[in-house]
Amino acid sequence: MTNYFALLGLPEALSLDPEVVETSWREKSRALADSSSGSEAPLDHPDLNQARSTLADPALRLAHWLALRAPDSPADRSIDPSLMDLFSAISPVLEKTDKLLASHRRATTALTRAMLTHEAIDVQLQIQELLQRIQPLRSSLTGQFDDLEKAGGEDDFQPATRALGQLKFLKRWEEQCRERLLSLIAC
Repeated sequence: MTNYFALLGLPEALSLDPEVVETSWREKSRALADSSSGSEAPLDHPDLNQARSTLADPALRLAHWLALRAPDSPADRSIDPSLMDLFSAISPVLEKTDKLLASHRRATTALTRAMLTHEAIDVQLQIQELLQRIQPLRSSLTGQFDDLEKAGGEDDFQPATRALGQLKFLKRWEEQCRERLLSLIAC
């Protein structure tokens, strides 16, 4: 397994500034371009690009960190009660959005589409509200990264695996909400 932290010359830390990741990626990419005419085998661009995308995303960074530090740690797929409350709010809105988008696709006249506009605006507002609920939860989990590193230093990776599970749920829900929002805007 490639260590993306080492590849970009960064410390194996969960709390990385995205700008530091970007700067390191740019420097390594320039060095790769400069050395491509040399006789040494250069680093592979896809590895650099994968390192950049992995370390720039908190959930992917945490997953990579865990894979390096505790590859045998079991995944924690439990859902925190606060996330369960959020899921119970997200699920109906996504279902409503899907039905609205299906109705819009079936609409054959401009009048029919126009009649769906009010409902589309209402659902867009609901999705934006859900996105606003997701962000603080993600920030709370990423704010625990220093504590997760300390626990990992004592060979306690359970809090990190739990946080990773929660971040994965939030990331997926955020992607689903953004996808639906873009689809509604495109209608």
